[in-house]
Amino acid sequence: MLYSPVMKRNMLLLVIFLLLVACARGGEDTAVTPQPPTPTATATESAPQTFGEQDFIVIATDAPLPPYTEFDKFGDLDGFVSRLMENIAVEANLNYEFVVTPTEGVLENLAANPGRDFDAAMSRLVIPEEPAPGIAYTQPYLNVGQVLVVLADESRFNSYRDLQPGMVVGVVQNSEAEQVARTVVGVNEVDLRNGYRNSVEALQALIDESLTAVITDSFVADYFSETYSDQVKVVGGSSADAWISQKAYGIAVPAGNVDLLNRLNAGITAVQTEGNIDRLTVAWLLPSDTLTPGEPRVVASPNEMVIGIVGNPTDLDPAARTSNFTSWEIKINTMSGLYTLTANNTLEPLLATSLPTLSEDKLEYTIPLVRGLNFPDGSEFTADDVKWSIDRARSLGNFWVNSYLKDSNEDGFADADAVQVIDDFTVKFVLQEPDASFLSLLATPPYFPISNECYGDAQDDLSSCGGLGPYTIVSWTPGEQMRLRANPEWPGRPTPAFENILIRFQDDTAVMRRSLEEFQSIDIAWTGLPYSDFTALQNSDPNGDGQPDFRAWTGPAAFKSYVLFNQEQEPWDNALVRRAFALSVNREALANQVFGGSRLPLFSPIPDGMPGSLPVLPQRDLEQARSLLLQAGYSEATPLEIELWYVNDGRYSDVEAAYATALQNQLEETGVFQVTLSSAAFDQFIGQVGQCNLPAYLLGWPSPGRPPDYPGPGAWTDIFVTSSTFCPNYESPGMTAFLQAADEAADQAGYLSAYGDIQQLWAQDFPTVDLVQEPRIAVSLSNVSNVQIDVMGLMHYEVLTKGGG
Repeated sequence: MLYSPVMKRNMLLLVIFLLLVACARGGEDTAVTPQPPTPTATATESAPQTFGEQDFIVIATDAPLPPYTEFDKFGDLDGFVSRLMENIAVEANLNYEFVVTPTEGVLENLAANPGRDFDAAMSRLVIPEEPAPGIAYTQPYLNVGQVLVVLADESRFNSYRDLQPGMVVGVVQNSEAEQVARTVVGVNEVDLRNGYRNSVEALQALIDESLTAVITDSFVADYFSETYSDQVKVVGGSSADAWISQKAYGIAVPAGNVDLLNRLNAGITAVQTEGNIDRLTVAWLLPSDTLTPGEPRVVASPNEMVIGIVGNPTDLDPAARTSNFTSWEIKINTMSGLYTLTANNTLEPLLATSLPTLSEDKLEYTIPLVRGLNFPDGSEFTADDVKWSIDRARSLGNFWVNSYLKDSNEDGFADADAVQVIDDFTVKFVLQEPDASFLSLLATPPYFPISNECYGDAQDDLSSCGGLGPYTIVSWTPGEQMRLRANPEWPGRPTPAFENILIRFQDDTAVMRRSLEEFQSIDIAWTGLPYSDFTALQNSDPNGDGQPDFRAWTGPAAFKSYVLFNQEQEPWDNALVRRAFALSVNREALANQVFGGSRLPLFSPIPDGMPGSLPVLPQRDLEQARSLLLQAGYSEATPLEIELWYVNDGRYSDVEAAYATALQNQLEETGVFQVTLSSAAFDQFIGQVGQCNLPAYLLGWPSPGRPPDYPGPGAWTDIFVTSSTFCPNYESPGMTAFLQAADEAADQAGYLSAYGDIQQLWAQDFPTVDLVQEPRIAVSLSNVSNVQIDVMGLMHYEVLTKGGG
């Protein structure tokens, strides 16, 4: 059967065991050459022979020799050699078939009987320094050197000759690298580690600091040193000058078949020029094992800001229902809303030209848009994009869209006309009911406009499309890193101080600290930084110059801890008892003695730093607490027995039991409260809360690892007084009136004033007793400035600077 280039992967499964058994076998082993070869593409002299022009050739190969040759599930030949020949044949305009045969005797057959059984041989053939009589080799299709790989911050090596006794070298077992390590480099047996199955295992041992160096194939070293340039490097660089030894691989043909030799050489040249050999090398010759990179080991570039984060974003889709801190932060830095929360915590128009025009009933928000902007994909930003984006979030079930926008049939999904295009650059939103917090929502991801030419209708958590943010996403390798570049289309001010941002997603806190402290390969240690590292690094001086080498940064709180009461149960239906509880608490002691300063006292239901927050909750006063309890009918003679529940699975902290115990002790210092502690894992705990089975319980808000829902005071209060989610069973006509006043406020001043009234009433009724708050923290190198964290707990990359940046 003839095989065209289109059908070139097929092969004739003939196993030939003869191959001129009677012929002399004086030729050298072509699969292993002890000396570094000198490739040649010229035919050796042989007896004159005439070869006609050939369009079909038979190629001898040995199989299986994975990954060079192997059989697929259908029994067809596959592997690097097969795929390479497919490409060469197309360029050389040849049809061909492979014949599988043992290597021994093939070259002798080819030389003695050119064209009788085979026209060429192609397997793992190394071009020898002197070709056997009657054999010519093509130019090399693959040159492979043995090179020395070391850690990226290693400074002791200029060449392999710098290896010294006691330096441990890793090689793959029974490999060319092992032979070179012994015979060329001269590694002592005591320093040689040759138990690795493949090069990835050896490189992993190097990254894990079990080895000083690895000797491996040049294409393996080049790939991994480019991919993980901040972990490993090739001693001497990636050129052939750095090779310890080398081999060249080619195709053998009869020496007199110059036409075939020239056609194959032309095909090889074309395939190399197109980059196909490099792609095949990566696809077939690199080990398939995964390398787990360690911490970066090179100093961060002065031309980019490198941010270290423990963990990964949950998604990069603005319509996603729930997102973690990292996801939300990347979204606000790569997308924008019609309004934005600035690094200084003010709401300002961004993709809108002004604040909304409200209808008289405060249900309609009409917003003019900025003109002349283009998304990263080049499409123009218009009102149609705003509508499409919000409609998409509506269809995907986003709560913050469907719970605010008009829903005439109350099916849980906003109406199709809840977002209306007035003209190309004017859009109107129609709400279910007046709610002044909607302006804040327009600064959050569910309302970010995106391009329908880049995003599809379905949720796309791995999208790199971005939007109209201060940065665009250049590349994203999930689990490893993301590169951002300043977006010239972003209309905000100031323009980004750094053109390039690199976010490293790191495996654990130890890796992040080492990256900052030892290697300085990140500029900022951010999300996931433990408080113990935060405090330790503030005064750390690794370079010994007497000055701290790091700067500590603290943002507003993005988490609070509080006690809730089921006010349908005694004694919590009595406001005197709730107030006595609040007066019994020593917040400073809880923050310092239990949490070691990582949390701060909280004297409001709204954390410090949030616009509108007022410190309305009382300081500790045990005498007043006892007086209130006496008014409620309790005393030391008639103590008040209560049960306090907490979550025991580490959801909120790893000291939650100590936290609950400290709270128990503080309450019992009144001599009246007698506290029994109970606990459960969160899933069981929240189920009991939902059924109103727990009388009083310790919780945290928002869910750990997530930002608050929007940048407004209501994100910290409303759910506790308007929803039965946590079963507070709190009812107050006064609170209802204040909440309505906030919803109907005509401007931000009126909105914040209403929340001032809400907090004052909170300090009388105590729907909750808020205890402590946890600010967001970061540590940077000393030359980094302007680390600004907003009230959502999110860092604004556009204002970051370092050195002269």
